[in-house]
Order: sequence, then structure tokens, then C-alpha cells
Amino acid sequence: MKLDNWKEGASPERRKLLRSKLHVLLATIGTLASVVGICVAINGGLEFNRTKVFIGVGITVVSTIIYISMLFAPSE
Repeated sequence: MKLDNWKEGASPERRKLLRSKLHVLLATIGTLASVVGICVAINGGLEFNRTKVFIGVGITVVSTIIYISMLFAPSE
């Protein structure tokens, strides 16, 4: 019930602003996840732990794919 009231009360400008903020939040999360993946990969490389390196590379690749797909998503 509250969601219906919120949708009715939100103007198109307000919705656009919220979508824009959501895009910025997702971009920030994607960037930070990529940094974490790089750190895990470097830490695994320093410890000669192949599993950590692969996990770090996987985190970096997945977060980069999500970040790029978010950039090409329509904002409307």
C-alpha cells in the first residue's frame, strides 16, 4: 500500500533523480568491489596462493562486467 502511494506521489523529476543516485551508488559499489578483487589477487600472489589469485581475478572481472553493463543501461 505504501509503495503505491509513493509511486503516485513521485514526480518524473524525482524518479529521474533517484535513478541517477542509484546509478552512482552502483558505480561506487562496482569500483570498490574491483579494488577488493585486485587486493585479494595481489595478496594471493604475494603468498603464492593460486586460489586467492583466481578468486581476486574473478571478483574483479564480475564487478567490471556489472559496472560496464550498468553504464549502458538506459536511465529512463
